[in-house]
Amino acid sequence: MPNHHHRSGGLKQANKKNKRNRASKRSVTRAAGGKVEGRRGQFKQRLLAHNKADRRHIQQQRRDAKRQELLRQKRGLDGGPAPPKIVGIISLGESEGIEEKLRSLIAEQADRVMKTFGDGNNSTMTLKFETHKKDGNLTILTNSTAFRSHYDNGDSEYAAVMSALDLCRVCDVILFVVDGNEDKGVTPFVGMNVGVDDRSLSTSKSTSTAADFDHIISERGDRILTAVKGQGLPRVATVLAKTKKEEEPGEDDMTTQSTKSIRRANHKRRTDLKKYVSRFATTEFGVDNDKTMEVNLVDTSSEGEMEEEGSTPEIDPEEHLKKTLAAALVRGLCCISGAPAKWVSQLPRAYMLSDSHSYDPEKQELRVTGYVRGRVPFDSNSAIHIPNLGTYGCKSIVRARQPNCSSKMEISEDIIEVDPMKRESLEKFATPDALDGEQNLVGFDEKDEEFYDAGDSPEDADEFARPAGWSDYQSAWLDAVDEDGINADFDHGELAKELNKKSSESVAANTMDLDDANRISEEERKALEEQRRKEQKEHQEFPDEVQVEEDEKARDRFARYRSLKSFRQSPWDAKENLPDSYASIFHFSSFKATQQAVMGEMRDLAKAANASGGNFWNGENKTDDMSGDIDMDDDDDMLKGCVPSGSYITVTLEDVNSDAYGAIAPGALLSAVTLMPHEGKVSVLHMGLSHSNNCEATNETPVKSKDVLTFRCGWRTWTGRPVFSQNNLNCDKHKFERFLPQSGSFFAASVFGPVTYTPCPILVFRDLDGRRQLIATGSMISADADRIVVKRIILTGYPVRVHKRFATVKYMFYDPEDVKWFKPAGLITKHGLNGKIEQSVGEHGTMKCLFNAPIKQHDTVCLPLYKRIYPKFASAQTGSEEGTIKSMRQDNSSLIVK
Repeated sequence: MPNHHHRSGGLKQANKKNKRNRASKRSVTRAAGGKVEGRRGQFKQRLLAHNKADRRHIQQQRRDAKRQELLRQKRGLDGGPAPPKIVGIISLGESEGIEEKLRSLIAEQADRVMKTFGDGNNSTMTLKFETHKKDGNLTILTNSTAFRSHYDNGDSEYAAVMSALDLCRVCDVILFVVDGNEDKGVTPFVGMNVGVDDRSLSTSKSTSTAADFDHIISERGDRILTAVKGQGLPRVATVLAKTKKEEEPGEDDMTTQSTKSIRRANHKRRTDLKKYVSRFATTEFGVDNDKTMEVNLVDTSSEGEMEEEGSTPEIDPEEHLKKTLAAALVRGLCCISGAPAKWVSQLPRAYMLSDSHSYDPEKQELRVTGYVRGRVPFDSNSAIHIPNLGTYGCKSIVRARQPNCSSKMEISEDIIEVDPMKRESLEKFATPDALDGEQNLVGFDEKDEEFYDAGDSPEDADEFARPAGWSDYQSAWLDAVDEDGINADFDHGELAKELNKKSSESVAANTMDLDDANRISEEERKALEEQRRKEQKEHQEFPDEVQVEEDEKARDRFARYRSLKSFRQSPWDAKENLPDSYASIFHFSSFKATQQAVMGEMRDLAKAANASGGNFWNGENKTDDMSGDIDMDDDDDMLKGCVPSGSYITVTLEDVNSDAYGAIAPGALLSAVTLMPHEGKVSVLHMGLSHSNNCEATNETPVKSKDVLTFRCGWRTWTGRPVFSQNNLNCDKHKFERFLPQSGSFFAASVFGPVTYTPCPILVFRDLDGRRQLIATGSMISADADRIVVKRIILTGYPVRVHKRFATVKYMFYDPEDVKWFKPAGLITKHGLNGKIEQSVGEHGTMKCLFNAPIKQHDTVCLPLYKRIYPKFASAQTGSEEGTIKSMRQDNSSLIVK
């Protein structure tokens, strides 16, 4: 039978064509070459290109590399034991005595105490736990003794907060202790709101709620938590401590309820308390740091009666529970993986915690002994900063004997002598060159009409002869001109005084400073606080609006302001009319490029140290088997003067002022950190800050720009007078903020300070009524002297006659010359119209204006003007600005970094 083939006719079915202009998602992804993955995805794609055996070998190699890296970080020099893990104890209750009790309990479980340092309660205690772990070395610090002596100024809460911040910088593990038997005070702190509000914590019929346990976290503990979370925390564990023995039911209780019901109620309370603390740890520290442990701190040594001879001693269940919980705590501390705060571990800085330190007053040398920690080696040529003391240069480094080494182990006397020519410069300020452009020769003094300081007013300025009618800017050139060559009448600043004259109330109000209690009385302080609250309220209702008085001339008052056609697009020269203070600071052409170059050098240094396996001293390799892609000669040159991480050394610092060291208590702990290149120089720092709900309220006394504030930036602390601004992303100009923004708003602060690379946490404090308040937290943005912060003012007028697009405007100016002066400036209205000044009408400042659309009678005409704002230096003693660059170079107290 022949093959039959069906042929379609004219009635065949014709389906609609797919009208999509693109294929399916799968085909589009396939045509694009697959999904774009990150580094982890790229590694996975490369891994899939191998067979199963090769993939297994690659994964094994990665695991071995990570294991070797961990061993390298824990390994000591010359095969010695690893540096001890630093554990800090911080109490969140009212009493700090629980910290010493917990440390004593941990010390009782130790096999031996290797080293103690300090007087009285022993600021440092290094313990050896061979029972729980072979290398179980722990250094136990408490918040009440470690760094407390640096901040003993009468404010116990402030000292506790600052000591906790210092402790969290150097510790690998932090133990937050919660007293489960804390008594409710008269006014307990109930602001934690852990978990649900008032619902029961127990699944059974219990009367315990979250509000019943809020008192165990005191107000002092809440301030500590807010500060340390803003700075950054290391590995965290929460400890629930039992400090009181549960009372057994008495005869009176037996009449009302049974013993079984009382014990059941106590058991339910303990269960609810454990749930509360666990939920608290998860809420405050996250799921990665929610480890919760229990300890029993009840003193059971004197309890019980003497047993008779021959009788079998009974085992006290309370004592047995105490030992069991203590062993579990120590085992957890020995096995937990310690990790410093991310900003400490990620940045390539070497640091050390002192086991001991001594000072030679004759040579002015400070010797600090301790373990080197960090990702990179300890470079002797870099500047070394001692928090609460200052920044100094290294003279020499000597290898010291570790406290846990046996006496038979010989330690070679390896000494690194530092060449002063190769050491990083300690000069904070630049030396301006008078011939290097006009900006360094002549500048504008920042005399803002709203921010006068004592001694900054024109009446207190130096009086010198000048031609009549010359301004301050023009008269600055008189130093280079012979007075005999000027045929003009001289005055002694009368014209400048007349032009810059302010009302007595305005000058008196602005010269008062909240932070200087020696210059103002209590009545003046209250008056200033009331005026600030009034100004902040007016600013919130009418932002940036300024009223011109009838007897003043707007062209003289706002002579330094300019009009911008577009705030975003109009150009503004960043080097124009800089103040004299900008001549003494360092400028970066590109801070981002500088930071990338410095970080690249530090990465190369870390790679060279890793290639040598950590067995080098001053660039000399201790092993013959070396591997790596970097040339060995280059490694030796790069590691010259460096000490590997994990070494136990003694660093000698020179030119340490005896007065500065005298402020440090003999038993206080010291920490030393190496600074990267350029970090000792002063520039304009910009910080991204926010006033969160956890910060202390500033509504009662608002924080104003250029107030004296304390900045805690990573390892360093200083005082400055910042200017607040908006952090605009797509604009080279940033709007100035008169007051610190509230309600969690994000803003930027510009302040003079030492250069600091990112990432770095920022904490901002202010002193008010003898108490230091945390007002903002954030992180570093950059160090850029060319960032433009522009202050805006708005002059307002009201249309009195309207005819379509024309309007007669009054009450903006009161002089026809002012109308002519500001005629080129553009006008806007609150209803969104744009306009311009046509002409002056009459003799009282009335003007005729034209707009781009018909104007309403109830509209408001606005004239925006702009002026650049600069930060100021602040003295640590008086809070006032140093007047000239000469005084700043002679007295560096204008920027004391501790």
